[in-house]
Amino acid sequence: MDNYYNGMYRGDPELIRKAFHPEARLQGVMEGKAFYGLTRENFCQFVTLMPTPADKGDPHDVRFEVLDQTEAQAVLKITDYVFGVLFTDYLSLLKTDDGWCVVNKTYYADKMPEAPEAPEAAKKLLG
Repeated sequence: MDNYYNGMYRGDPELIRKAFHPEARLQGVMEGKAFYGLTRENFCQFVTLMPTPADKGDPHDVRFEVLDQTEAQAVLKITDYVFGVLFTDYLSLLKTDDGWCVVNKTYYADKMPEAPEAPEAAKKLLG
């Protein structure tokens, strides 16, 4: 899951692509608004719209918790502070020939990420 978190922390879409299956879907709630059916590529675009936590010098603030695993499938809970927001993510993972990858992500944040130069672009991409 290093690729997952570091992809967000650095705003690196290539790391996100390594963490997520090409057919992965993301859905969740930010600032009370539900977002459905985002693709891996939507998410890659989203992380590039924000000032990155790495560029801002924000500390790594992430907690991983394996909720359950059965053979080649697992559910992971992640709480992380990125883009000025505390997120709670639930990731469904499958172990493939290439290793573990995210096939589904649900998330919650009580506000939209800090993106002073691109809030409308982020909302448009997600909405």
